[in-house]
Amino acid sequence: MNVPETFIETLRQKVDIVEVISEYVPLRRSGRSYVGLCPFHNERTPSFSVSPERQVYHCFGCGAGGTVFRFLMDIEGISFTETVSLLAERCGIPLPDSFRAAAPRSPKLDRYRQAHELAAKAFNHILMNTDAGVQALQYLLSRGISRTTMANYQLGYAPPSGRAVMSFLQQRGFSPEELLACGLAVDLGGEWVDRFRGRVIVPIADGRGQIVAFGARALHDSVKPKYLNSPEYELFHKGRMLFNLHRARRAIRQERKALLLEGYMDVLAVAQAGIEWAVATLGTSLTEEQARLLKADCDRVVIAYDGDEAGRKATVRAIEVLEHVGITPVVLRLGDGMDPDEFIRAHGARAFERMLNESTWTVVQFLMEDLRQRAEWVSPAGRTEFLRKALKLLAERASPVEQEYQLRNLSQEFNLSVETLKEEMRGFAKPIRRRSPPREDVAPWMTPRAAKGKDQVSLRILQAALFSQEAAEYLMEKGVTELGHPLHTALLSHVYSWRIDQPGQPPSALIDRLEDEECIRLASSLLFDEPPEISTEWLEDHLRALEIAKLEQELKEKVRAWNEAEASGDEEKSREIKLQVEWIQSRMATMKQPRALHAE
Repeated sequence: MNVPETFIETLRQKVDIVEVISEYVPLRRSGRSYVGLCPFHNERTPSFSVSPERQVYHCFGCGAGGTVFRFLMDIEGISFTETVSLLAERCGIPLPDSFRAAAPRSPKLDRYRQAHELAAKAFNHILMNTDAGVQALQYLLSRGISRTTMANYQLGYAPPSGRAVMSFLQQRGFSPEELLACGLAVDLGGEWVDRFRGRVIVPIADGRGQIVAFGARALHDSVKPKYLNSPEYELFHKGRMLFNLHRARRAIRQERKALLLEGYMDVLAVAQAGIEWAVATLGTSLTEEQARLLKADCDRVVIAYDGDEAGRKATVRAIEVLEHVGITPVVLRLGDGMDPDEFIRAHGARAFERMLNESTWTVVQFLMEDLRQRAEWVSPAGRTEFLRKALKLLAERASPVEQEYQLRNLSQEFNLSVETLKEEMRGFAKPIRRRSPPREDVAPWMTPRAAKGKDQVSLRILQAALFSQEAAEYLMEKGVTELGHPLHTALLSHVYSWRIDQPGQPPSALIDRLEDEECIRLASSLLFDEPPEISTEWLEDHLRALEIAKLEQELKEKVRAWNEAEASGDEEKSREIKLQVEWIQSRMATMKQPRALHAE
């Protein structure tokens, strides 16, 4: 990428990494760093640290780490180019011409974005300012949607004429082929007309807030389909986006939870109720990609789907998907088969907010009630089957506290003792798998302070090269090209290259050059461990200690081979290995002498 390193360094100095990461992760000060729960893996004890002094972050649990550039790339799923643009815009720094030349945008996709932006303005104007939009305006007002919400969400109306938007966009230079390709037009028997006709229009934006599609709702329930979305094309994939996420992200990060709804009308209703952390799927079941979008910003999701059978099935599916990505789901049950929009219209915003605070169920509570709703209570066999499924559910999913609570309820309901139910439940419990004994070798990205032996010495030498230009040059002059672990050696090679190309740069600058994930993790971990005072003598001592550690390992292997040769009666091989062992022992004795004697 043809971006001047001076520009990247200017941007790096302008951006406060703590300020950026705090928008995604609640942080608290701990000594010279800030700590919080890692957004990249599940944890209950904070192991995620951010250093304002060195402008880097590192998770001591999963190893994730890097600079503010890497954080935004990973949390937002965007490229380095997009990250630089985002941060430059945030800091008010104009991008250099060479950057624009290096990262051209697709003219075709830009045209599609422009077409949708113009179409949204046209739809909104028709709704708010023309006689053609009066019926749709009254419909939205009757559903409790205020004019302010209509303006904020840029709601619109597509008249039934069939060519209003096509004509508007063609007058602005868009071809019918372009409008067909991006879903704004449709071919009806050889005639190209507006895709959306006689419908209320809801713009759908991507993660950057740019409109890339539309949802459309029929004015009358008798019209089928009631809801119609744009077709999928290069900028719009229903299973990879969530409606309203670009607006809700800040509130979701602050709350560390999201309200998951089924449709955009529900989102509009709860937004008016003052709940800003709501999103909705786009006419499909929740996908893993959508769940991972939420996982980047929260740990808990309140599922508030419709109360009908379809909503029940969708809730069960959403629970599975959310749990798979490490999110804790809870379920809001409104009763009477209502969806959130209907509930708010019937009972008001305060009642809905009270339900959110007081009437959410755990997954076990929801699934127990679901079993109860579908059980055949009229026959003894049906009641027994319900009890069997309930005990299986409790054995597999419930915590000890939930088990106790639910078993007491079942005990009273079926007139059985809690002990009897527990005994039956044990038959469904999965056998406990013994944990494998912990591995003795340390993770290669562990900090020097936590590592031992050869790994610690190797990491200290690597850390010296990372923090000190003089140390790196000394090591290169001495011909040090191999350390105690292959990953350490790989990173040392990157450090040498970086020190030659960009002498004098801060250590964090190296991380933005790295592409290998393991090297990035290792480098970020080294920046969080305070380096010692580095001198030529210090380096010599550590290089000698590393050499001794290598000789000790080689000695163990030779002694083992010697014993095998002795056992097999191979005298010639035994004598040969014996000489090698003696040479290694002599070399080690020399290396272990005090520095002054060793120098002689």
